[in-house]
Amino acid sequence: MNEQNVKLVENFFKSLKCEVSIHNNELVIKGIPEKIQIVFKVERNVELNFEDLTDSAGLIIKIKDYLKNKPSKSLLKIDFEFPSNVREKISLRNCSISKIEKNHENNYFSRFSFLTTFRYKSNIEQVLNEIFVHEGKIVSGDLEDYNVKEGRVEEASTEHLAKDYEVAKEKLHELLNNKVSEISLVLDTDLGKEVSRIEEHYVSILNEFNLNRNRLLERIKEAEASQDDEKSKRAKELLNSSFSESHLKRLNDEKKVVIDNEKMKNALDVENRLINTTIIYYPIFKIFLGLKEAGFTKVIEVVYNPLTDKLTDFICDSCKTSLDQINVCHGGHICCSSCLHACSECGKRFCRLCIAGVCNSCGKVVCKNCVRECGDCGKLFCKNCTRVSSLTGKEKCSSCVSYCPICSKIFENRSMVRSSSGKMVCKGCLSKSPNGVL
Repeated sequence: MNEQNVKLVENFFKSLKCEVSIHNNELVIKGIPEKIQIVFKVERNVELNFEDLTDSAGLIIKIKDYLKNKPSKSLLKIDFEFPSNVREKISLRNCSISKIEKNHENNYFSRFSFLTTFRYKSNIEQVLNEIFVHEGKIVSGDLEDYNVKEGRVEEASTEHLAKDYEVAKEKLHELLNNKVSEISLVLDTDLGKEVSRIEEHYVSILNEFNLNRNRLLERIKEAEASQDDEKSKRAKELLNSSFSESHLKRLNDEKKVVIDNEKMKNALDVENRLINTTIIYYPIFKIFLGLKEAGFTKVIEVVYNPLTDKLTDFICDSCKTSLDQINVCHGGHICCSSCLHACSECGKRFCRLCIAGVCNSCGKVVCKNCVRECGDCGKLFCKNCTRVSSLTGKEKCSSCVSYCPICSKIFENRSMVRSSSGKMVCKGCLSKSPNGVL
């Protein structure tokens, strides 16, 4: 069984949205488009035995030719319904859901089908890879468990495709690395053997060349010593015609050409072709929840991803931790139980963002609406721990005001004076007393 060819046929017909299944070493294909039936001369439904899918099989040849000449594009939609049990996915503590409104926008991932052809020596191998990209990252892709429909052009966007394609190309090179290394290792081994053989062959030729050249030079020397001009002339002519420096260079150049030719024979040519691009989209639901607590309603937006069957995490507005249960504070924030406190004055529950702090006198929690700031010392207090000045009408803390025992009114400490008897009284009472004696 040729696994690559089986995978090629399976992925090819799946890309045409045919129903493809495997039973007893056979590919069962249903719903082949009419155009493909005519081109491939097949019926609408076929059963293909694995053993028949050889490289020389007519169907395999036709598919490869089709893929080579006809890159295709597809648009698919995963059809999801809004979950009826969305309320069960949200855990509430001090509030209830008063209303749910929803809308949706599409989310996308891309599928790129690459046909890679390896050519080396007399061999041709082809590999088909499908790569899925979602939000710029490689993901595993399997659409069999989803309700997939033909997409509509007016619903889809192609803005993400260019970036996704670059990511897919990088992943393709990663997937092919092992195959390229495997073939390259074989080719490098064969090339090494051939280069060694060529080197040995030309070492023998060059040795013989140099030996004959040296003999000629010796004969020229002997002829010149014996003043045999004719013999010297013939030897020099032979040297120039067959054993000159240019002939030596020609031999070395010839060796280089032979080695370069051998390198070309053992070169690996890898061709990657994009044969199909599929845009797959599905709805992401935006949910607007009305959370009601003690007559106050807070509307928050959450996102439900049907592909993962998850809602976006709820985050405490105060401490930024993830929430298992949702509380709503009266200031309009969602928070965890640890950050929720009841104001000692109004009794309403607020998070740490809305709580002003604790009273500097009694230590009770006070919200921003109920807190009082002493105009003299600048510290924060609850209402019970402040007094209204009879002189200015402003609220001051009990440490910054005093009670006049004569008129029974409250005044700022700076407005109190000591009488002759040692009592602290207000300036008004002291001025009314004869001789300032109280």
